[in-house]
Amino acid sequence: MNPCLCIVLAAGIAVGPVPAAPPSTFGQLERHMQELVEQERFEELARDGETAFARADLEPWQRRELAFYALRGYHRVFAVTGQAAGLCRARILLRRVEREVGFGDAKAVATRLRNVTESGLAEQRPKDPCSKPRATANVPTPTPAELLPVVQRKQPVAPPPADDSQPALLEVSRHRPAPAAAPPAAAEPAAAAPPATGPAAEVRSRNRVIAGSLLLVLGVGLGVGAGAALWRRSEANGEIIEIDRRVNAELRLITPEEFDRAMHLADVYRTLTPVAGITGAAAGIATVAGIVLLATRNRGRTTARVSATPSSALLILSGRF
Repeated sequence: MNPCLCIVLAAGIAVGPVPAAPPSTFGQLERHMQELVEQERFEELARDGETAFARADLEPWQRRELAFYALRGYHRVFAVTGQAAGLCRARILLRRVEREVGFGDAKAVATRLRNVTESGLAEQRPKDPCSKPRATANVPTPTPAELLPVVQRKQPVAPPPADDSQPALLEVSRHRPAPAAAPPAAAEPAAAAPPATGPAAEVRSRNRVIAGSLLLVLGVGLGVGAGAALWRRSEANGEIIEIDRRVNAELRLITPEEFDRAMHLADVYRTLTPVAGITGAAAGIATVAGIVLLATRNRGRTTARVSATPSSALLILSGRF
């Protein structure tokens, strides 16, 4: 054998086969994905498809097509193994596609892939496998849900009822044994004088109407302010819950921007809670006071009269309030 040929063969054996270069163009990547599908290597299909989607040198529609290959790979892995971890990765990848490149004219395909993902996750109910707690290093970062203040509902305090009625006649009697002789007839007490209806009474009635109307308007205004405070408080609470839900759905830690936003919303929540309570209580008091003034606008001045008979310890107290 030729010595040169022997040297070439020995060098080739020593060096070994040259590894194939990874696909670089979209056409090569697409052929690679199709080969993995034909060979039923679905784990590699999901891994290589998601890796290719992260390449920034490809066009958006090309990245979207490669991501769809990865989603199909995750679905086939779930169909074979029954493990939902791949579906969680598929949900996150589909959201990345929608956020980074959009669905474009492939909305129907994206909708079908999302339905397959969500139907597979729905089989794992009642517990969502994608919302498992994650261990953090050293000091754990508080989640937005931990920033929610404890809501303690105060029992409404009913205002004291207005006592507008007074008995017209109060009698307290103590009887002695009747004497032998017939007692003289007791004089009937004089009728109570009717309340004054002069100009002063009309002025008082008008002042009651004005004061009652102003208190009612003030009560309505304070009630609107309390309602606005409660609405803004509810909005802040809902936004904190939305941040927590989004962080758990994406299986990631909270970002500094989201943490600062959640802290601000928690401060707003804590500030508006006493404001709404005080404003609502003031609105209720003003409204009740206005109604009482309007209901008693025609009542006269309080009068009272005490009389007693000479033959018995009969005390009669009459009046109009």
